[in-house]
Amino acid sequence: MKGLLIANRDNAAREHLAEMFPQDEYQVTTADSVAEALEGIINKEIQVVVLDGSCHEENVVRLVPLLKKCNRNLFIIMVSEEMPINLVRRIRQEGIFYHALKSAGADGMEEIYQAVCCAFKKYEENTQKSFFAGKEKAMFSIKSLLSSLVITMLLISPALAVDTTVTYNSGLLVLLFVGFCALLIVAQLIPALLVLFGMTKAATRGLSEKRKQRVQSH
Repeated sequence: MKGLLIANRDNAAREHLAEMFPQDEYQVTTADSVAEALEGIINKEIQVVVLDGSCHEENVVRLVPLLKKCNRNLFIIMVSEEMPINLVRRIRQEGIFYHALKSAGADGMEEIYQAVCCAFKKYEENTQKSFFAGKEKAMFSIKSLLSSLVITMLLISPALAVDTTVTYNSGLLVLLFVGFCALLIVAQLIPALLVLFGMTKAATRGLSEKRKQRVQSH
């Protein structure tokens, strides 16, 4: 349902404008001032506001940015008498969608009606863009996550797929280095082995001589 607020001090003009919008398509709220329907703006139940700009000009300039802070997607259509061009520029810079001049008769009402229809159309376009932008952002996040998982699996798969039957796959330099280290260890063990062999041989000789002496004594 399209939420429309018509804020106008003129009760007759307010009700006449509200009757132009079918109730099955628009949820029209009429009020003397915006403050009466501020809750609907904050809760985003109202998307378009037709604002009467006949009050004090400076108050209108302050009111527009306040409404935008309540709902940044709000479309504001201001209807007023003739205004100084510098004031109109200030109001437009604050973010109003359309500025219509008050005029009696059907032409003036038709202009406001068309501006409201365009505002709702623009609101729907922005909503769709936001929806698709959010969807694309979510898809991009999912793709990034999947890509990270794939890259991680590719990096760890060689470690998980190691062939335990392979006992050696190093290069020639590694083999030479291991052989050199083994040679150093063996070279350091040779003197100790020679000393141990000499001591064993001497001990054996000593035992043999003692046995010979015992035999000769008997």
